[in-house]
Amino acid sequence: MSHFSRILSTERLYLRRLVLSDLAFLTRLHQDPEVMRHIGPVSSREEVSKRLLKILKDYESHPGLGVWMACILETGDRIGWACLKDLDGTENIEVGYRLTQQHWGHGYATELCRSLLHYGFTEKELSVICGITRVENIASRRVLEKCGLKFQRIAHYYHSDVLFFELHWLEYEKIGLKS
Repeated sequence: MSHFSRILSTERLYLRRLVLSDLAFLTRLHQDPEVMRHIGPVSSREEVSKRLLKILKDYESHPGLGVWMACILETGDRIGWACLKDLDGTENIEVGYRLTQQHWGHGYATELCRSLLHYGFTEKELSVICGITRVENIASRRVLEKCGLKFQRIAHYYHSDVLFFELHWLEYEKIGLKS
C-alpha cells in the first residue's frame, strides 16, 4: 500500500496515512493556541515528532485503525487529521478530529466523523465507537451528537476530564447515518 493511498473519501475530503514530511504541518497545527484551547497545552516539535513516529509504527500493529491526514479532495491541501484508534491506550475505539482554524465551520469535522463511523462499523466491523470532548468544547460536542453518538458519562482520558459519548452498531443501523 502506498503511503499516500486513500483510506477513505467523502464528498469533499479524503484521508491518507501520515508521512514524515507531514511533521511541519502537524507541528503548526499542534502549536496553534486556538486549536489546542480545548485539548491541552501546545506541543513542541519534538513532542509532535515522537507522536508522529508512534502513529507510523501503529499502522503496522493496528491495521485499518490510526490517525490519518485529512485533505481537500480537489486540491490535496491538508486541513488537519482524523482518527479511528484506541482511546488513550484502552480497548475503546475512538473517533476524533483536529482541524486548522481556517477549516472550522465548514462541516468538515462532521463529514469526517460520519465517514469514519461508517468505515468503522462496516469495514472494521466494530460493535461500538466512542468519542470524547472537553466540557467547554461545544462545537466538538455538537459534531459527536450530529453523528449519532450519545453522551454516557464524565470520564478521565488524556489527563483531562471529558464528556464520553458512544454509538453502538445497532443504533448506527437504526439512524442510518452514512458517510
